[in-house]
Amino acid sequence: MGDGRKIVIATFGSLGDLNPYVALAHALKRIGFRPVLAASAFYRDWIESEGLGFAAVRPDVGELAERFGMDIGVLAERVARDDGFMFRELIFPYLRQSFEDVAAASEGAAAVVAHSLCFSAKLAAERLGLPLFDGVVSPLFLLSAYDPPLGPRSRFVAAPRSGPALAYNKAMAFALTHVLAWQGRPIARLRRELGLPRRRGRALLTGGPHAAATFGLVSPLLAPPQPDHPADLFIVGHTFHDRFTDTAEGLPAALEAFLEAGGPPIVVTLGSFVVRGRSEFYRAVGLAALRLRHRAVLLVADEEREALAEGLPPQLFVAGHVRHSLILPRAAAVVHHGGSGACGQALRAGRPQLVVPVFGDQGDNAARVERLGVGRLLPYDRCSTERLVEELGALFSDDGYARSAREAAGRIGSEDGAAAAAAKIAAFVGCAAISVEA
Repeated sequence: MGDGRKIVIATFGSLGDLNPYVALAHALKRIGFRPVLAASAFYRDWIESEGLGFAAVRPDVGELAERFGMDIGVLAERVARDDGFMFRELIFPYLRQSFEDVAAASEGAAAVVAHSLCFSAKLAAERLGLPLFDGVVSPLFLLSAYDPPLGPRSRFVAAPRSGPALAYNKAMAFALTHVLAWQGRPIARLRRELGLPRRRGRALLTGGPHAAATFGLVSPLLAPPQPDHPADLFIVGHTFHDRFTDTAEGLPAALEAFLEAGGPPIVVTLGSFVVRGRSEFYRAVGLAALRLRHRAVLLVADEEREALAEGLPPQLFVAGHVRHSLILPRAAAVVHHGGSGACGQALRAGRPQLVVPVFGDQGDNAARVERLGVGRLLPYDRCSTERLVEELGALFSDDGYARSAREAAGRIGSEDGAAAAAAKIAAFVGCAAISVEA
């Protein structure tokens, strides 16, 4: 179907931002395309080990750490504390360089797929006249007055049931997109330099009329289609690729032995980006688990594993990076940060969740998990041992959470967002090719 044509997939961020696009790349490869992942050079070995093409796009993760004199953990903490830091310091200063890298990688391509934050890739597709597909891995970016951003800091009406409430949400959405577009002035400047048409508001951020379609690589359980979603938005479902540098299809022997030695544990993870320097949090969850007479598996940064494990009781097992698809189905409950990947894996595992959002879209994801009835929300900065005991105790004492989690697992288990998106891209690209040839 793909006839070996190249598709460039540009992405930016942590593993939670990359894995959905790795899944999409594999799906495109299966139907005959030649996908090329364009991302930080930090991920080259991993992507190439997946048998996929790779193109380095600036900035490199190591370069950022050197520029700011911070290791990755401190950099993640800065992003979590300052909402504008990622755009102001990590994306916009490198916009021209990123554009040049993606444009070079896209020569001869049939289409470009861009992560929602890869503004440079959207510019490259438009400048080269290539079909553009915008990819979204977070419900937060599927802005709807009917299903607005949720979480403690949201100023939207969470469940609008009246005309005035919807009108208010629409006004808020309009104001928000224009504020974001104003902050995105570096994108507008580069557009002018490239001789591209002027864009305003949301069109400046999304690729506007040049985008052939937007794919929501999220589960409709968390982000149901809404009446005000544009016609070219397709919520195709979650993707579940979670392999990083490990290729083993089984758990480490010591962890497997721990699981076999007792009842299902509470599994605790903070993903791949904000996980470093969180020892006090992990100790607090471990102590809460012990007070509730549960065992726990703590998934921590690999380099911090030995120090955290020292002196802990045998009911607590400290592991480094472990694929969520292998460990979460063995859990009694899952405590996680609310990343889109962790939410999807916990839903597919059918386990109750306690979501402790740290920054960004995680608060919105957490609120959607809570709304679905499969878990509870506790902001990270309120995670004292006492609150963790209270929230986890409530999670275990109410059978409704486990029941809803099992029901959700039955529904999300049938989703394959990567395959669905790949099929639609193939249809779009095929139509584009016919149009050009005609």
